[in-house]
Amino acid sequence: MTSLTWYTLKIATAMTSLRKSWLVFGQRLWTCQSPRQVLTSSVRMRTTVAQSVQGSSDRHNQIHDTKVKPFEDIPGQQSKLATYINIFRKGGLARFDEYFTWRRNTLGPIWKESIGVMSGVVVADPSATEAVVRAEGKYPRRMPMEPWLLYRKMGGYSLGVFLAEGEDWQRHRSVLLKPLLRPKEVASHTDTLNEVSDDLIAKIRRVHATPGKSSSTMDDELARWSMEGIAATLFERRLGLLADSVDPTSEKFIKSVKDFFHYSETLLYLPFKLQVKLNLPAWKGLREAARSLFEITEFHVKENISDKTKSAGESAVDSEGHIRHIIPYLYESGKLSDGEVLANAAEMFGAAVDTTSSTMVWILDLLAWNRNVQEKLHEEITGLARKGEKITQEHLKHLHYLKAVIRESMRVYPVTPAFSRILASDAVLCGYHVPAGTAVIVHSGLMSRDPQYFENPDQFIPERWLRSDKPIPRLNQFAALPFATGPLQCIGRRLAELEMHLCIAKIVQNFVLEPNSNQPLKPKMRLLQVCDKPLNLKFLERT
Repeated sequence: MTSLTWYTLKIATAMTSLRKSWLVFGQRLWTCQSPRQVLTSSVRMRTTVAQSVQGSSDRHNQIHDTKVKPFEDIPGQQSKLATYINIFRKGGLARFDEYFTWRRNTLGPIWKESIGVMSGVVVADPSATEAVVRAEGKYPRRMPMEPWLLYRKMGGYSLGVFLAEGEDWQRHRSVLLKPLLRPKEVASHTDTLNEVSDDLIAKIRRVHATPGKSSSTMDDELARWSMEGIAATLFERRLGLLADSVDPTSEKFIKSVKDFFHYSETLLYLPFKLQVKLNLPAWKGLREAARSLFEITEFHVKENISDKTKSAGESAVDSEGHIRHIIPYLYESGKLSDGEVLANAAEMFGAAVDTTSSTMVWILDLLAWNRNVQEKLHEEITGLARKGEKITQEHLKHLHYLKAVIRESMRVYPVTPAFSRILASDAVLCGYHVPAGTAVIVHSGLMSRDPQYFENPDQFIPERWLRSDKPIPRLNQFAALPFATGPLQCIGRRLAELEMHLCIAKIVQNFVLEPNSNQPLKPKMRLLQVCDKPLNLKFLERT
């Protein structure tokens, strides 16, 4: 940004909201968005601009304080060629964590980054994270996922809550809020998810804990468990994925989810337009994976609706206002088109499989390598429900150490270590003025391993999250955000947590976990932070 633009920005704060809106439009051209993104988002920005103009005088004074450094002084600007060279010097896309750690250690907690289709400012500071959340505006926005948007457009598919923006996003979220984020509604799936976890325990006992039987790794089992759980809650269908023989269509769905994330990484981080123009393998692979995801999801949606229409006159909501059937409820809301119901179902179905199962892999590996934690957890669980007994919602209210174990696992190895926001109003981040319209990447993974915020950050210490110990400082809450935060946090968070609470409790109830390898798993990036090798454990039956 030139000095003239900086001077104009200072004067513009005293102008009318109309003139302010043109300034924000201009700032978008200076920041990381393409002309197409500027044109499509300018209308949405008008409401958030008005909010920015009416902000507090304290924030106004802070932004224009002479001690605040201008946007152009943020370090890190480099050519894309230099970026790619440095990425591959640090181990390539699979070791993206090493590249970002190097950038943070070299440049500090804020820097500019431009990789593939993603350009913006990266922050790894809790105070800056809090400031980003305050600057989200009425309709928070993520950095656009251009490959996913282009595929939806070319395939004629609608956008769901993850990709929609502005009033459309708010409309989607208002419908999904009740079945997915209200605790009582999510708790209604406890019995169903107990049954799914029981099936996983039985599968472990048959295949992994039987002496003399050749054991397989657990990654695929956990992916099947995750898919079975989301299908049972979302579509009210048991797919039989934890049986000895599995439906090939369901296996294809799991493979498509993994392929989708794999090809997305290549499309996001390497020249996207060139890959599309030449129809290179990553673009072809993503289109094929996405097509399978939508087709299989559509089949289950139609089957679910068909089953419910057979019960003439049955509403998706009972007399007390509780949601009995999620997919029919989305239709009955009257706020979503048929295509939007399908889009939301596909996003929830696909996202749940890989993210939840990958988190479970990390949790089990950490428990196996930290026997003291495992035994303390076993003591808590069996103090409430002994081996073979059902885990209820009443039990979960008192399983504090279990929740701390999961939270600490997600601090050490967050599957989604970063999230993005596009600022709706100006903000001061780490002492720099960052104008509205700038894309900001909040790297929670760097903060959650920073000794400034967590003592012994590389150690697995669930006790740090227990309220009985010294309370976690407020800023540290912003330093570990595996589900992101605010209105754009993971829409399936509560359902995923319930699945993991029940499953971990049942596994520790029944088995002692021991490593079956020479060293713990290590992270690698595949858009998500996953493991460098398959999870291989010994399951010893508890008496």
